[in-house]
Amino acid sequence: MSSPRYTTGWVYNLQTVPKSTNAGHVIALASSFSAIALLSIIIRIATRFKILKGIGTDDVAATLSMVLGLVYSALAIYQTRWGLGLHIEDFPAANPVPFSKIQYIGGPIYCLAVLGFKVSLVASYVRVAGFNRTYKIVLMVVMAMVIANQIIYTILLSFACRPIAKQWDPTIPGVCNDQLATYFGLGGSSLAFDFIIIIGLGALFALGFFITIVQGLRVRTISRLRVYTDSEPIIEWSIIEINIGVLIACVPSFVPMMRSASVRVQSIQRSCHSRNASTSKRQSKLITPGTSTSRYSKDFDSPKRSPKVLSPPPPVLGTLGEDRDEQDLWAKRRIRTDGAT
Repeated sequence: MSSPRYTTGWVYNLQTVPKSTNAGHVIALASSFSAIALLSIIIRIATRFKILKGIGTDDVAATLSMVLGLVYSALAIYQTRWGLGLHIEDFPAANPVPFSKIQYIGGPIYCLAVLGFKVSLVASYVRVAGFNRTYKIVLMVVMAMVIANQIIYTILLSFACRPIAKQWDPTIPGVCNDQLATYFGLGGSSLAFDFIIIIGLGALFALGFFITIVQGLRVRTISRLRVYTDSEPIIEWSIIEINIGVLIACVPSFVPMMRSASVRVQSIQRSCHSRNASTSKRQSKLITPGTSTSRYSKDFDSPKRSPKVLSPPPPVLGTLGEDRDEQDLWAKRRIRTDGAT
């Protein structure tokens, strides 16, 4: 009997078939949400170049966020090969160190990816409503605070232990910060800035409220973290947050494309209407008054006419033999007439 997918044939150092694994779920989620973010960026950049003839700061920030999100999703998929998705009792004893190395790389990438789509949202505010000087100053202050917050936590996650290698190998002598507190601080501050961006800056980008919900659910999973290798829920919500954030940051750029498509559809409709009207006008000129416009109604409504009697065709001259027989017949009739007289 073959083992289930993403178990003994997939996970390194896994000798026995586990009871269950969520590796397939992680792979499917990472692949699908990354594809959504990538498609959103492609549409966004194509719209900018085709309609607006250029890109701005918000486009660059959203693109960088998407790229970092793809890297984070790829790391999550690779991490399933070292046991991500397995229960703690099935986790191979030789895998915690390589598993933790990948997780260490993913932490700063997550912070910078979240920074990218938040900067994109605030930069979109500046581009749309930056004509008001006071409002623009507020937006720039909020952007600076968001950047500072994410960079601080990127540094904290990157240098949580001294030496750094202790972060993925706890057997090395040294000291580490409380990483659980760091995760809570990062999640709480990100949640606070989400509310500031949504409530304080207006309802234009109220779609960002979904990011706030995702961020809250991610913080909730942190509180349920039992051991370092039990990080599957946090990684999944991080993937969702990054890619949905990129999608939402791209939504305002879809408006010019939709407006252009609407104008094109209306132009096609007007062209079709004009063509139909021209055709009807030409047909009306060909119809004489008092006659029906329908071929079928003409056949049924017009009075029955007597059929035209065709005259018989002219006689066709016979062949040479037939002409001689007729001459002989007339000659015999003439001889009889002469004898009678």
